Amino acid sequence: LDARAQLETDALTALLLGDALVGGLVVDTGFPDPSGALSTQELGEAAGCSAVSLLRLELLFQQLIAEHDTLEAVQDAVRLQLSDARRKGWSGFKSIVAYRTGLEVMTWPRHDADLSFASARREVERTGAVRLGHKPLLDTLLHDAFTAAAAQGLPVQFHVGYGDPDADLRLADPLQLRGVLEHRPYREMPVVLLHGCWPFVREGAYLAGVYGNAHLDLSYAIPFLSRQEMRAMTRAAFGAAPTSKLMYSSDGARVPDLHWLGAHDGRRVIGQVLGELVDDGDLDVRQARRAGEQVLRDNAVTLYGLTGVP
Repeated sequence: LDARAQLETDALTALLLGDALVGGLVVDTGFPDPSGALSTQELGEAAGCSAVSLLRLELLFQQLIAEHDTLEAVQDAVRLQLSDARRKGWSGFKSIVAYRTGLEVMTWPRHDADLSFASARREVERTGAVRLGHKPLLDTLLHDAFTAAAAQGLPVQFHVGYGDPDADLRLADPLQLRGVLEHRPYREMPVVLLHGCWPFVREGAYLAGVYGNAHLDLSYAIPFLSRQEMRAMTRAAFGAAPTSKLMYSSDGARVPDLHWLGAHDGRRVIGQVLGELVDDGDLDVRQARRAGEQVLRDNAVTLYGLTGVP
């Protein structure tokens, strides 16, 4: 810790992400607070690699609800903010609806959405802000965001499964997203299920196997799992989902050490599981190598439009 404390943030980031051979970063700009964190550009420059940004939807919604007096005005503002997203610097969106009202995103009568908006506005008037736990309102705005994402072919990440006690795990099962995945107008919107959906790993792998636009993200730094549990998660994912639909992630936040840890653990565990698949005759060595390249690099490069990744 004493040696680490001698390094400035940029130097520590460069040291750890360089050792981890990180070639590209997909950055959720909603957490931690951007005012106390490196920007996406600064993080990419420190790491010496390509970096792209994700827009966290709920934070945008909360800001717009506080700024407008009617639901119609909020929806117009959402559509405007999310239009032409790539030109505005966004490579995808992220939703934490699992933390707020659960993953079953429903379609509500207008009357219910208006009542929910009125409740949110009362919260703004009392406190000066809103924490968007008003389900008819949040679901309605998410449908606007999904429509925008589908029109632009932009991926939308969802927090799924494991989280702090603020998330009701009963509502964070990825099977709750069936309505979104079944909705034909959203088929052009890639859906990324985060954190391996742990402990719902098999459910996430199943969805990635049967829905063309569903992808499963495998996190190796958060949640804080033992290596044995990481292997179990990885085995379940590779056992059911196509390797073209799986992506490595660290889910690191706050400190670069988690990116470093996730990269080393991820390579080790994925390599072990691919070795088992070769031993079992499910893959040959060439196929296993290609699967590793897909999961560790190529799938994310394609999905998020990363450039310059070695």
